[in-house]
Amino acid sequence: MEIHFFIGKGGVGKTTSAAAYALARSRRGARTFIVSLDPAHNLGDVLGTELGEDAKKVCDNLWASEVDFDAVIARHLKSVAEKIKDAYAYLRVLNLDKYIDTLRYSPGVEEYAVLEKITEIVRKEGKKYEVIVFDTPPTGLTIRMLVLPFINRSWIEKLIELRRAILHHRAMVARLSGEEPKVVIGGKEESLPIDESSDPIMKELKAMLRESEELISMLRDPSTTSVHVVVNPETLPVLEAERACSVLRKFGIPVKSVIVNKVLPEKSLGEEMKAKLEDQKRAMELIKEKFPGLKVVYVPMLPFEPRGIDKLMGYARYIEPLLG
Repeated sequence: MEIHFFIGKGGVGKTTSAAAYALARSRRGARTFIVSLDPAHNLGDVLGTELGEDAKKVCDNLWASEVDFDAVIARHLKSVAEKIKDAYAYLRVLNLDKYIDTLRYSPGVEEYAVLEKITEIVRKEGKKYEVIVFDTPPTGLTIRMLVLPFINRSWIEKLIELRRAILHHRAMVARLSGEEPKVVIGGKEESLPIDESSDPIMKELKAMLRESEELISMLRDPSTTSVHVVVNPETLPVLEAERACSVLRKFGIPVKSVIVNKVLPEKSLGEEMKAKLEDQKRAMELIKEKFPGLKVVYVPMLPFEPRGIDKLMGYARYIEPLLG
């Protein structure tokens, strides 16, 4: 299975590029699934069909879906709430719901929720499809999401150390007192775990660590994962893309290509477009400077809007060099 992430600044043609790539792979015989993770979906518009959360067959070998962002976050928060209540069973007498509700507004919730959805899709759909293409949210959210497993791993390792220390001290108290430590919550006495095998919090931390390591392994594997950066031939999108690539490289996530979309022809344009062409020329030089070693493909400003399968194939022919 191959996993392809298409990233880029809003409005550069990221969805069109992702859809064209998915269509081209499907036309070459690969069972392909393209998923829009962008809250402002337009994948269905590009493919010329109405999409929902469930995979819908668009044409031979190509399926597509648009993730319900709010529903993904709601499911993530419900999962978190259940884990908290299971791990801290002795606190059930307290009303934890009002604290859990505030998680919706906590930093990182969107990134966690989207990453959880990606993991679910890869595990659930990985046996059905040979290629999974993700049309991602705007650059900032996507980058934070992709590096989250690495940050998680560091935090979880520290939390495991801390939890071990807590359990060690509880065990010492138990040996000295001759009985397990207890806590009184809401007038009810509850025993506290003193070793790792009986501690639900430690079990959850270890499960989270395994999941983070699994995601890191997947994201760093160049035979599985590829990131494709979409830019317009303008300075700001190129600089934003370069910063994003720099972060991904730092974490060992393989960036494979750059798609330069909406390139203006240098000939047959009037005098009023000279300044625009000069800007484009500077951006093209910047692309060569900032993305050495990456495969770069150029898509011209097309005389038609690439919507629907037939017109999308007209766009796809320009990115065929990425197909290998």
